[in-house]
Amino acid sequence: MIEEIKKILADFTEEHYCMDVAEGVPIDMRNGDVNEEGWVEWKLVPSTVIESDLMELETRYSFRMPPTLKCYLMSYCHLLDQVHSNKHDGQLIFMCACPSSNPLKELTELIDAWYPITKAGYMPFAQWGDGWGPMCLDLQSKSSEPRDYNIVWFDHEELIPLGQETCTSRQSIVSLAKPLYQSFSEFFYDVYAKNA
Repeated sequence: MIEEIKKILADFTEEHYCMDVAEGVPIDMRNGDVNEEGWVEWKLVPSTVIESDLMELETRYSFRMPPTLKCYLMSYCHLLDQVHSNKHDGQLIFMCACPSSNPLKELTELIDAWYPITKAGYMPFAQWGDGWGPMCLDLQSKSSEPRDYNIVWFDHEELIPLGQETCTSRQSIVSLAKPLYQSFSEFFYDVYAKNA
């Protein structure tokens, strides 16, 4: 599966704008010189994430990652932070970039920022829309894919007024979960693969 994920990501980056502000692009990911505006083209580099890194994350946050998400994180380091949903009319999604300098940092920061909802069984991995709220694996859902989860999103304007304590209760927030995908696998192929 990891080789298929690598191919899909490589094909995706060939067709998309891969430039970023130079200070955010690790040296080993730079594909050329910094331009006059301070931007530089970046390239995929093999991921430094290994199975034990992901097991540590799973233990820390008490969840199991879907196989497609694991392969995604172990395939390449990249800066693909803005992608679009084909299923949902090109809706913007802010993904966690995976720079070679610290590929799991943004994901960990996102989970920590929304930590109360993890107690209710939702694991954030991206932001829906223009920062409208967290996209989450619904850890208590019955996905169509083995060892995978449905994906939902929460509007931050609905969660924040509830307060952290209330957000730890699934019963208090389950009605606010807006369905997006039946699995992380469906999400990945919809966003990154041609003809998904």
